[in-house]
Amino acid sequence: MYLEKVKTFFKKLNYKDFVLIFLLLFGIVPIIPRAVSTYLTTYFYMLIVVTVVLFTLVTCRLARVKQYFLLLLPFIIYETIVLLTKQDGDILLSGYQVLLFLLPVCVGFYLVSNDFFSELYSSVIVIAFFVTGITTTVGCMTYPDAARILASTETSQDPIAVMYSWMNIGGYGFVYSMVLLYPFVVLAFKMKRLRLIPMVILTVMMFTTALSAEYTYAFMLLMISTMMLLLPRDISVKRFITLIVVFTVAVFLFRTTIAMIVTALGNYLGNSTMVDKINAIFLGKDAVEGFDDDRSALYMLSIESFLKNPLFGSLPSGNALTGGHSFILDNLARFGLVGGGLMIFMYRGIWRVFFRPLKGQPGYCLVFWAFVQPILLSSINTGMWLENLCLYPPILLCYIYGNEFYLKQSETKPTPLVQVNVLQSKVTKE
Repeated sequence: MYLEKVKTFFKKLNYKDFVLIFLLLFGIVPIIPRAVSTYLTTYFYMLIVVTVVLFTLVTCRLARVKQYFLLLLPFIIYETIVLLTKQDGDILLSGYQVLLFLLPVCVGFYLVSNDFFSELYSSVIVIAFFVTGITTTVGCMTYPDAARILASTETSQDPIAVMYSWMNIGGYGFVYSMVLLYPFVVLAFKMKRLRLIPMVILTVMMFTTALSAEYTYAFMLLMISTMMLLLPRDISVKRFITLIVVFTVAVFLFRTTIAMIVTALGNYLGNSTMVDKINAIFLGKDAVEGFDDDRSALYMLSIESFLKNPLFGSLPSGNALTGGHSFILDNLARFGLVGGGLMIFMYRGIWRVFFRPLKGQPGYCLVFWAFVQPILLSSINTGMWLENLCLYPPILLCYIYGNEFYLKQSETKPTPLVQVNVLQSKVTKE
């Protein structure tokens, strides 16, 4: 009986499933890209990326070509401007970087346009993050600051980075990508697609990984998302935003008390480094000045560069002076309002294709938070987190709400060539 179920399961799979599973594992599990680059060379993955992007373009349904083009256009323009400012002579490598940037958007659009095996892909995502979270925690216990060292290594070929990746220790990208997925865990639990015990296990794993990796903002985002377990499932977005504002004001007013609680918790867990950083955030400028990377000063550097030339930023001069710790602020400094407008159109397209179709569904406030969270992170840290905006959401949301949810939303009733009222009047006259 069990063997028959296994055979039936594998009969459902095709070459597209294996390719997508490989892409998911490549982006989540550090040991996979290390093994590919070591034994198959980077060109192997480059060939897959080119093939996948072309496949999504060729197979796009005629009725959705315009929507696909409008979604990709601001991303293509943005990457073109980035390449022109870099003035990189390697055209092949530059084109590959553009395709890497577009890959999550292209694959995500293909998923929302076609029926797919959401149960399988969701399982791959959860298992991959869970296993890597455990190996990252163990690795950080063995090698303190390992996750932070991975974020500061100059190249992926750094000997320390190579050693850590073979140990499957996730760095900056893995930890924050995992944290940004936590609202989907909460949503799946509230929608009864995830039982209590698995939800608790995943929550403990994420908190443990964030603490061991010592990423302060990751820990704080987890705390905010965890509090959403207390909110009603059908709360409106307006009320949700109001509660977030009230929560922010309360944190500001009672920041000293919160700092004391966090200090006690951190001392209990034995993570003094993260406690110091969280206290620096809550207690203000004097505490922040004790750290080497004064984020407020770095943010102001990007803001000042933007204010010098708000329209085009540093594009005319070519000298981009940025703080390097905010994707959004750094883009404003480098490209001015031109870059700001492109970011607005990119986020607008993502919202319309991947998140707005869920409007009116139970738990929509968590879907809204899953969209807002990466943007907030991009404003205080590097990266646009396109996998968390375009690739993972359609897979997880289809698992939670149903495999054909996006397809049902895109179905349109045929428009008659002759208006109905004209036909009715003609029948009446006869």
